[in-house]
Amino acid sequence: MPQRTPQTVLTDEDLVLLLQAGESHEALTELEARYGKRIYHFVHGMIRDPHLAQDVTQEVFEKVLLKNELYRPGTNFRAWLFEVARNQALTMLRSRSRLPRPVSAIQSTEDTDLLNSLPARPGGEELVEEEFMAAFQSAVDDLPEHYRTVFDLCVRKGRPYQEAGAELGLPTGTVAIRIMRARKRLFSALQQHLGRLRRPPACFQ
Repeated sequence: MPQRTPQTVLTDEDLVLLLQAGESHEALTELEARYGKRIYHFVHGMIRDPHLAQDVTQEVFEKVLLKNELYRPGTNFRAWLFEVARNQALTMLRSRSRLPRPVSAIQSTEDTDLLNSLPARPGGEELVEEEFMAAFQSAVDDLPEHYRTVFDLCVRKGRPYQEAGAELGLPTGTVAIRIMRARKRLFSALQQHLGRLRRPPACFQ
């Protein structure tokens, strides 16, 4: 455990040791302050979608929180962190490549003619999406309150984990764990609906 004074500047490896010792709030907050923007820009350069890049960035720090034992002391933490980010971004890209491209993703200036040429969406597909949204809202409402609150703040409203934690009086690591568990519960509750959608919502990708 690193010895600290108010003037001590902890190294990345010191912060990993704090994580492993259970002091996740201070350690994760500092790592996000050091690397959050750089990780976001790195991921955005691969994914080219700001909302998905934010999701992936948050997932990277979830991995740091939950899988920090995979980091080998004495090696380059920054290189390890960016490798985690690269792997998460590639996982997101593979997930997107298996999904039909939504009309909303077409952004060229010649979209009007293309959109006009598309056939009307079948009523059955519209019904599937309406059923999913109703089931999704019901599943969110059924989440335990402590999961639902952080899910609404971070996933629906797009608030950073650190900001949500400060508002709720929770360590950033606790927020990350609750988001992860909320997603798992929702995925389990909505699995039968997800396979019928053209594109599952971002929080499940």
